[in-house]
Amino acid sequence: MKRDAHGIKAKGRFAFILFVFMVAMCVLMTRVVYLKIVHGAEYEAEAKKQQINRYDVEIAANRGSILDRNEQVLAVSTAVFNVALDPLQLADEKKTEEQERTLTTLCEYFPELKYSDLKYHITLDPTTGEINSPNHWKYLVKGIERDVKEKLEAENLKGVYFEQTSRRSYPLKSLACHLIGFVRGGASWGLEGYYADEMTGTPGRSFILYQGADRVTYQEYPAQDGSTIVTTLDYTIQQYAEEVVQETMKEWPSQNVAAMVMNPNTGEIYAMAAADKFDLNDPSNPLELETDAEFQEKWEAMTTQEQSDYLNKMWRNFCVSDTYEPGSVYKPITVAAALEEGLINMNDTFTCNAVITVADKEIGCANKSGHGTIDVTEVLAQSCNPGVVQIAQKLGAETFYKYQKEFGFGQDTGIDLPGEPGVNTWSRVMHALSGIGPTELATMSFGQTFNCSSVQMITAFSALINGGNLVRPYVVSQIKDSTGTVVKEHGTEIVRKVISRETSDKIRNALKATVDHGTGRKIQIPGYSIGCKTGTAEQGARTKDNLWTLTHMAYFPAENPQYLVFTVIHIPDEYQDGVQSTGPMTKKLMENIIKYKNLEPTESEDATPLKAGQTVTMPEYIGNSALYATLDLDAQGLNYKIVGTGNQITNQVPKVGTDVEIGSEVILYVEKTEEEIGTVKVPNVVGKSYDDAVKELTDLEFEVLFEGEEGGNVVSQSPNHGLSVEQGSEVTIKLEKAKEPEPENSKTE
Repeated sequence: MKRDAHGIKAKGRFAFILFVFMVAMCVLMTRVVYLKIVHGAEYEAEAKKQQINRYDVEIAANRGSILDRNEQVLAVSTAVFNVALDPLQLADEKKTEEQERTLTTLCEYFPELKYSDLKYHITLDPTTGEINSPNHWKYLVKGIERDVKEKLEAENLKGVYFEQTSRRSYPLKSLACHLIGFVRGGASWGLEGYYADEMTGTPGRSFILYQGADRVTYQEYPAQDGSTIVTTLDYTIQQYAEEVVQETMKEWPSQNVAAMVMNPNTGEIYAMAAADKFDLNDPSNPLELETDAEFQEKWEAMTTQEQSDYLNKMWRNFCVSDTYEPGSVYKPITVAAALEEGLINMNDTFTCNAVITVADKEIGCANKSGHGTIDVTEVLAQSCNPGVVQIAQKLGAETFYKYQKEFGFGQDTGIDLPGEPGVNTWSRVMHALSGIGPTELATMSFGQTFNCSSVQMITAFSALINGGNLVRPYVVSQIKDSTGTVVKEHGTEIVRKVISRETSDKIRNALKATVDHGTGRKIQIPGYSIGCKTGTAEQGARTKDNLWTLTHMAYFPAENPQYLVFTVIHIPDEYQDGVQSTGPMTKKLMENIIKYKNLEPTESEDATPLKAGQTVTMPEYIGNSALYATLDLDAQGLNYKIVGTGNQITNQVPKVGTDVEIGSEVILYVEKTEEEIGTVKVPNVVGKSYDDAVKELTDLEFEVLFEGEEGGNVVSQSPNHGLSVEQGSEVTIKLEKAKEPEPENSKTE
């Protein structure tokens, strides 16, 4: 009985609790219904308003700067600000004079803003009862400078806020444009792309919480700026490189002209320049649009795709991305491989009879009458094709191929720049070992029938002259964080040893002969020891209208090279053998570096191997070009006279093998070939006054350029007198004023 009574009591308590809960729920539901019916619209509007009352704005980090080796700024980012209006806050402002002051002040600072437009944002829409811009953030002006922002802040305007962002600028505009690069959307070029992660930085945040019309809570987490990269570039040497490139491109329009300067011992790039430059601050508009009306018409007639293709080609780094057949600058690598293998020594001789037959192919020499019997040094100095072919035959295909790979051909160099061709490209432009037959081995020995890039060629050549080390080329030496602390350093990286120091020394010394009396003698600088190798290479399919690439690889001081200069004229529009040359640009670039670095002479300027009374044995010039003969005669200290018109030598006096004294005159008889019909003979104006020389040349319809002081006498000319060139061609004369005699000292008793 007791259990039943207890159960009845428990059930009663549960029923009571349930009753109380139901009553509470009814009261609560009644309250909700009441609020919904009576205040629903008001609370819904407030809820919507609360949804837009908290703002989370990103603060852009400044991108790290790019500096040259002397900390000259090449690229820099600065903080700029976007101006935003808070229409909701300004519309709630009870004092209309505050609204008026804000709007009129904004228009005073930024004339591009219209008062009526600003007023519209805070004006009520009669159909909705809300202001026309019912939000807290309306951009007005973007990218204002800090000083303008600070002045505007001092005005203490209601509803005006600032968002920090960043602007990238390039103070030197087009300097080193292909190497520095830029970022546009998802595309990146040059160092800007390669080191993007290091330079990007970490964005900050700005939190703004609105509580009513006047209460604003503002909290900011500052951005962390990106790291600065210090490059190996030398701003001054880069300028010199770009100057000679632009001058050469103007004189001989080509598909491209380029120049590089590198330290062959370390791999540091001091300069890298190509002709198709652009302004990094405005890369989408070619520079010619401002200076060339004809180009502007062509540009406007292009389709969007054609313009895009043009820009991509213009932005492309020729020195890193483009490949071509290197030609004779490759010959020292063939010779070095044979020396290293012990297959030849420097005293070995080879016979050049102007043509060598390999399989069923005849391979000619630049010297149409041949070089006769010459040693290894002269094979390089005279750039003898048959001589280097015979050396390659001693190597054989397998050993030749091994050294080609060891010197880095057929693979990227690993330079810290984007755009190297990659394995797929190399597989298409290089021979596989299985594809190297006798003919391929012969043509490859002098740099034909395979491709390389400019940075690949200069890197391989460095190993020839630096003791035999293949070093990785690089452009960035240090990375510094936003506090200036060095967080990463790049230095010399030896990829592998390719030849011994002994072999390297032999090649380095032998190539001095190229400048002393070989194909590179035009780059001689009195007092300075220089080594070099020249190159002239056919490109692509061998047709009647062959395409050519001209190169010069020069280093100095020759005994301990610190500077390696590589210049390229890639496919000149109207190539004429012996007319276009990279020699002048190479020499000028070296002269500028010598002056800039104040390098002391390494040789006596008065020293010369040619002395009065000495004799030389007459070479055979018959069948050669007049240009080749005149250069050779100059090097041997012989004067010359050209009889006839044309550039093909048909006879010579004295005859081949005759011993003649230094300073004697050689007579060359020439005639025109079929290709030279319409050419004009260049007169001799050396020794004449400026006025007389100009008159004589212009009477023959030559265009005259001059170097030196106007009004002086002509001390040299290019092209040389006696050569035949197209009518209307340029003739450059070098002028010097005669030195006035020093007054005699007066004698006193």
